[in-house]
Amino acid sequence: MTVAGATGRNDPCPCGSGRKYKQCCGRQRSASPQITPASAAASAQRARSAQAHLQQAVQHEAAGRLGDAVAAHRAAVHLTPENPVAHFNLGVTCLKANLLPEAAASLRHALDLQPDFGRAQFSLGMALQRQGHDAPAEQAYRAAIALGARRVEAYARLGDLLEARGEVAEAAACFRRAAADDSVMGRLNQAKALIAGNDREAAVVLLRRTVARAPDNSDAHWTLGAVLISLGRFDEAVPHLDRAMALAPTSVGPFSSRALAGRLTEADRPAVARMVALFDTGSLGDAARIRLGFALGKAFDDLGDYATAIRYFDAANAIEKRLTTFDRDRLTAWVDRLIEHCTPDWFALHAGLGVPDETPVFIVGMPRSGTTLIEQVVSSHPTVGGGDELDFWLRRGPAWESSGTEGLTPGAIGRLAEDYLAVLRGIAPDSLRVTDKLPLNLMWLGLIHLVFPRARIIHCRRHPVDTCLSLYFTQFLQRTDFAHDRGDLVFRYREYERLMRHWRDTLPAERFLEVDYAAVVADPEASARRLIEFCGLDWDDACLRPEDNQRVVKTASMWQARQPVYRTSVERWRNYEPWLGELRSLLPEPS
Repeated sequence: MTVAGATGRNDPCPCGSGRKYKQCCGRQRSASPQITPASAAASAQRARSAQAHLQQAVQHEAAGRLGDAVAAHRAAVHLTPENPVAHFNLGVTCLKANLLPEAAASLRHALDLQPDFGRAQFSLGMALQRQGHDAPAEQAYRAAIALGARRVEAYARLGDLLEARGEVAEAAACFRRAAADDSVMGRLNQAKALIAGNDREAAVVLLRRTVARAPDNSDAHWTLGAVLISLGRFDEAVPHLDRAMALAPTSVGPFSSRALAGRLTEADRPAVARMVALFDTGSLGDAARIRLGFALGKAFDDLGDYATAIRYFDAANAIEKRLTTFDRDRLTAWVDRLIEHCTPDWFALHAGLGVPDETPVFIVGMPRSGTTLIEQVVSSHPTVGGGDELDFWLRRGPAWESSGTEGLTPGAIGRLAEDYLAVLRGIAPDSLRVTDKLPLNLMWLGLIHLVFPRARIIHCRRHPVDTCLSLYFTQFLQRTDFAHDRGDLVFRYREYERLMRHWRDTLPAERFLEVDYAAVVADPEASARRLIEFCGLDWDDACLRPEDNQRVVKTASMWQARQPVYRTSVERWRNYEPWLGELRSLLPEPS
């Protein structure tokens, strides 16, 4: 029965959701066995009041009063708590106001009430991504895509998450799906697909056309600048990054990329001041605060203000630590297992399983220990291809380890070898050697030497405190769980030293070379000749000019890799001596 003046079950819901009353605010009440005229009238009044608050919220938001808009939406939710659209509206406005935890909670309420609410899934993904919660954000974007909501934007954001995680093939597919039209956004996603597919030169051509078409688009200038940085074309990149910062003066991304494009100077003070003001407002989500904190730390380090630099490095790392978990016991158990298992007798027992191919050159060590410099030197040789950081052993190693004795057969080892060589041939099909400089391959050297007993392994060493501080000062594409706390860094470094002592004692000396970063920068030619001789190659003078190496550099060392060998990173820790804390335990005892 429909009460006069009340909303009928099949009437449009007065809250403005566009759904029928029985499917929205009246959902629970319609299931009630008895509806009295008084209760129906009260329900309708609540819906009308909620609608009035919604209209107020729209007016507040249009006037830029986001705080008042959030309050009005909260009032609407209080009046109609069973209305998923009311929770959605609150969540979206909280997202705009950067109230990210409340945004995520409200959007989850909307989805609890209406699981097929695709727009809520997309907005939830945004709220989670901006908090640095990448895995649940990915799930939300995938759900939005499945529900057909904001598919272009959801594919683009999903592509960003996948690319950051190293899943470039799937990321490229997402970017291609997001490049649905010839709009500026479509072109940017097409360019991202080319970048993910390692066709950066084609991306530059496309982005230059996009910038010409939309000269006031900050994202277009930023994306072009970022890809030019990866190609080592810093002089070309800087004007585009500066233009992006001018067009979007409170945008974190262009400033972060600009900080990576070279040393900042006094002329950059105005941009640095804007970013400081933005950081200090506390209005950014965790992901943006992390990125900006590392960028500001680097900026003040460039400017020689180390006390301010460490303040921002500490702030960024505090957030990162909150979002990660470093399991010390698990690491110790893994190192124990490797030392116990990978003995000279074990290698001798299975010596016949490996393949004699000498193509791979593995460059390992702690991250930020000079692995990029060593790869630049070695891959400057005309017969060496630079593979950068390949995740092959990180992906295949755990499965092999869990296979037990089944992995110790000629077939299993042969498949690993052939699959890895296929990766290297895809990078440099005509090269005698191909480098793989993923530092943490050091955890898989037992398997690597078993599969490729003639492969070269180069271990990079650097002053322990310089190494750990460089880790602490760097935002990695993929979170490094131990790098955000001084005590965790010390623990991780000690375990690294313990494992490398084992490999030094176990692996054949003719296949295992150790190089010291300080020695390399002190005498670049002697070090380069030693490296090339170790790789079994004839000398080439190109190895004296690693800054001319035109390979793409994707790591955090992309600027340093393009510079002549320099010594300013040796004993850099002295600039930060007052703030070393637990890292001080890694300094040698005074003699």
